[in-house]
Amino acid sequence: MNDLITVIKYIIQDMTEPAGYLPFGVAAGVVFLLFRKVLKKKYALPHGKAELRQDFLFFLVVLYAAVLLKLAFLSRAPGSRTDVSLRLFETWGSTLKEHSFFLENILMFIPFGILIPYAFPALRRLRRCTAAGFLCSLCLELVQLATGRGFCQLDDLVTNTLGTLIGALIFLAISRVHVHGRTASG
Repeated sequence: MNDLITVIKYIIQDMTEPAGYLPFGVAAGVVFLLFRKVLKKKYALPHGKAELRQDFLFFLVVLYAAVLLKLAFLSRAPGSRTDVSLRLFETWGSTLKEHSFFLENILMFIPFGILIPYAFPALRRLRRCTAAGFLCSLCLELVQLATGRGFCQLDDLVTNTLGTLIGALIFLAISRVHVHGRTASG
């Protein structure tokens, strides 16, 4: 039990870094919404409750993407990390700190699995959403390899995809509760 508490403490401590990127993410989201508003005005696109909900979802997606990109690339010097590892579960390591890093990679992609299906209805199926998370993670790993701004690791690909799958399952559970709640009250 003490080990679990220690791992949770490490995770919370490590989450302060991405939390510090939230203002950057909010700024990116606001810029995106302003751009979207200009496009709506220019092309006389509809404004309504559904569009406001969609704007909010896209804002959250852009905020998440900006924080993720800042964490994965902009927080590291170019060429500072150039290793490639294709060994599965290598990053699990032997210390509690290493275990927390492994779990953080899963946690980092849970929002992807929740937000992406809300924002993009075509990705609401479990396989499609998980495949999108896999492809996003693969792109991150390849760009990290090309720029030397992160270790290119098979473990990251697997844990990020697992995080997406968990997030997508959460999305599906919320969707089912929401649909059943609507039918019961309607």
